[in-house]
Amino acid sequence: MKSGKKTLPAGFCWFLYGPVEQEDLECLMRALSQRGMNVSIASERKVPAAAFNRGRRQYRGELFLESPWEEAFDRVLAVTNYDLYANNLNFIFGLADAHEKSAVISLFRLRMGVDEATFHSRAVKEAIHELGHTWGLSHCQNPRCVMHFSNSLEDTDRKQTEWCKRCDRKL
Repeated sequence: MKSGKKTLPAGFCWFLYGPVEQEDLECLMRALSQRGMNVSIASERKVPAAAFNRGRRQYRGELFLESPWEEAFDRVLAVTNYDLYANNLNFIFGLADAHEKSAVISLFRLRMGVDEATFHSRAVKEAIHELGHTWGLSHCQNPRCVMHFSNSLEDTDRKQTEWCKRCDRKL
């Protein structure tokens, strides 16, 4: 473990859903591996046909969490480049189901208007945030905590990749 990094509980993350750049997956894999996760990348899976909403030209995020997982992984993290939404929200960066221990993040909006380093930082923050939900963490009021709700890219940029002390104790 690198100094200053919180080690996540051991487990596996499985990356999938639509075409995603290998470099982006490797960046996420390195960041999560540095936090103690045993990470493997699965082959690409088809996006659920019912997920696409033609009127919105977006995909329903929760349908990415309903896929049957054939392999027995501790945690599943789906990664996609498709623009996601949920319920009454215009868009989401990610979504998690704590009971099913699965999460999805969308890279679509995270890469908007920034260099690769900032984009990768955003992706790592959102991956850690959604995985935090799979361990039972809820949204945090501390705007620097990775578990703070991101309503905008500015919110994500403001966050750190770490949990605050309060969330760390809960974990």
